Amino acid sequence: MLKIGEFSKLAQVSIKTLRYYAELGLLKPDWVDRYTGYRYYTLQQLPRLNRILTLKELGFPLVQIERLLHENLSVDELRRLMRLRQAELEEHVRVEQMRLDQVAARLRLIEQEGRQPHYEVVTRPIPAMLVAGIRDTVEGDGNVRHLFEELRHSVAEWGITPGPLTPFIAVYYDWEYCSSVEVVVPLDKRRRARGRVEIHELPGIDTAACLVHEGRSDQFTAAYQALTQWTQVHGYRRASHNREVYLQGFADDGADESFVTEFQLPVEPVSLSKIYAMETQIMEPTIVNKEAFAVVGLPFTGFISSAPYADGENNNEIGKVWDVFNARYEEVPNITGPTCGLCFAMPNDKEPWYIAGVEVSQVTNLPAGMISKHVPAQRYAVFPCTLKTISDTYRYITEEWQQKSGYEHAESPDFEYYDEPFDPVSPQDMKLKVYWPIK
Repeated sequence: MLKIGEFSKLAQVSIKTLRYYAELGLLKPDWVDRYTGYRYYTLQQLPRLNRILTLKELGFPLVQIERLLHENLSVDELRRLMRLRQAELEEHVRVEQMRLDQVAARLRLIEQEGRQPHYEVVTRPIPAMLVAGIRDTVEGDGNVRHLFEELRHSVAEWGITPGPLTPFIAVYYDWEYCSSVEVVVPLDKRRRARGRVEIHELPGIDTAACLVHEGRSDQFTAAYQALTQWTQVHGYRRASHNREVYLQGFADDGADESFVTEFQLPVEPVSLSKIYAMETQIMEPTIVNKEAFAVVGLPFTGFISSAPYADGENNNEIGKVWDVFNARYEEVPNITGPTCGLCFAMPNDKEPWYIAGVEVSQVTNLPAGMISKHVPAQRYAVFPCTLKTISDTYRYITEEWQQKSGYEHAESPDFEYYDEPFDPVSPQDMKLKVYWPIK
């Protein structure tokens, strides 16, 4: 046995870290002297420590590492956890790449114009508030001014004077056509409605993209264009009715040039399900029962960082296997179905876990370098997609659909069926179906 200090030096891990792992139950000492409290480890514990360090390097939290260390954890569960981590890392890379693109765009603007961008957009929640408001159908800025005058006269009788902390707000329910607008002012307590003034709660906004504009109202278009551009770049979409908050103006009898207006645009992220819906025009998969079948094709061993053909010649390991298989397609006897990408194990660089192949009626005269796999009868959820969206589709399945569907993931291979011929000119547009095993 090795004392904790000796084991620490051998493993190149600090004593503090070893003690912490022991507290969490990840790596307990092989034996602890009940009298002295000395901790002792064995050489046989090094592989477990190395596995902990490897999983930590992959970014798994220690709580999840404890689960991954269980010997009775199924291969299917291991694959699910690894794919989930892969999806998290891909999302992190996507966000960081987006941030890098934004920095580059900002730098180009500074270099071209010699100044900072004119508008800055921030996001924040907007709480619900009690308001007094007048809603009407209007056209043009002049009629909105008339509504503000009417509202100001009404709330003045309650001793309310609009200002920066109790500003006039315009809510555009049909803002593209300026047809339905409500002008409101926040209230500190409920009042009795009078005339056209209604008292109600203006709903809060979970996430609002906010921008401050100084100056005339006839320049509002540029501010809205900046907001629209920001939402597109940052992966958001308009979620509800936009608002204009007049921090200075209308209530101050000032000139248009002195206006200070905050634009609040409710936004929501374009989720995986919405990406999937936009790309495939379908939200719910088809549930099918498929008889047992066999696949013959070329095996793949290794890791991938993107979907096939996502980056042309880069990060395209599986795509290259498919190129070779497509050239040797005629060598496979007894073909009965479409080409099939069969995933039968967890991604690794030690042994095959994926086949680029085709469905066959029976396995005979296996071509050189090819392997076969038998797939048992199974129930599947079938998701249409394209090569371009295959990564988003798997993320949608594992992160959203699986949890809300009520189905459990079955311990069986998942695969992609390619129903149409491969087009090397535009491979990303190729249509396919993802078969996800369920029970």
